[in-house]
Amino acid sequence: MAHEDEDAAGPAPGAPALPAEPAAREVEALEDGDDDPEGSAADGPEGSAFDAARRRRPSRRPGRRLKGWLSALFVGLTARLFPPLYYAYCWLVWRTSRRHDGLNAAIEAALARHGGVVTLMWHEEVFTVAFSYGPLRGDALASTGNFGRIVTRLLEFCGCNVFRGGSSGSTTRRRQVLPHLIRYMQGAPRCLLGLTVDGSRGPAHRMKSGGLVVARACRAPLYLVRTACAPALRLPTWDRSAIPLPFGRIFQDVVGPYWVAPDATDAELHALRDHLERDLLELADHGARWLGRPHDRRGFPDGWRPRWAPGRLGVPFGPHDLRPDDPPPWARVAGAAPQPGGAPALAG
Repeated sequence: MAHEDEDAAGPAPGAPALPAEPAAREVEALEDGDDDPEGSAADGPEGSAFDAARRRRPSRRPGRRLKGWLSALFVGLTARLFPPLYYAYCWLVWRTSRRHDGLNAAIEAALARHGGVVTLMWHEEVFTVAFSYGPLRGDALASTGNFGRIVTRLLEFCGCNVFRGGSSGSTTRRRQVLPHLIRYMQGAPRCLLGLTVDGSRGPAHRMKSGGLVVARACRAPLYLVRTACAPALRLPTWDRSAIPLPFGRIFQDVVGPYWVAPDATDAELHALRDHLERDLLELADHGARWLGRPHDRRGFPDGWRPRWAPGRLGVPFGPHDLRPDDPPPWARVAGAAPQPGGAPALAG
């Protein structure tokens, strides 16, 4: 579901603007260098069609033209060959590992009730995202650069829909996406949006606000999700991404729902973000304990301690949190006709 980041921001339609925050935690505005002439992205998952429709004009300089041709050849071959190899490897890992799956049934039930769900996860899970969440037919986000092209083919191969935008290495390829994610979720009968909340450039384990902005505008439930594996290889990246190994253990679980009222103030939204950050950290720690391995708490706040009650996952923030059968009266309802302007009909 979620890849590569949730930094593709702009003001959410119908939602109050967020105040300025430290750069590592804000919903970044990426208006500068928007690659669309109209300064916008499509209101639906473009996937690989984005690359076909926006082929770059070759350079007039022979050296740069050759470099561009070789780069395009390498990216094209990787985008074709890597997805089936990745899928086969993950299939082997899943088939040979002991699994705890507390995730899929809960997310399917939430989709059946509300039609739209926003899931939040840490970027360190990025390797397993496409395979583990592909069967849920999630909606993901990939950048517009060459790496985003490969990621897009991988996600599509595993069954995900892909929006294009967000952070890219080149400012000329950045594009506003958040408003279009919101419009798409408001109008789509089914949308499972997955976001890596500390991606794609970190800092690790520090939650950004984009997912909460979408949930507020769409009146959709928020779920914290976790996939952890042992044994696993840790890459020397900023997020220490994990690659699972065969014949191990796989933990998948979910905590939620959490709700953001459509009239929530920015201060309330930021307080909920901090609350969810703590619960997502604890979900990671809980998964590590199930795997029988101490979780690497690098990136956790100093003095962090578990706070969940024994036998319970999560701490509610509002009166309807962690109560799937008791949504707020304004929550969206699956199958209800959208109101004029694309907003979903409300419960009750």
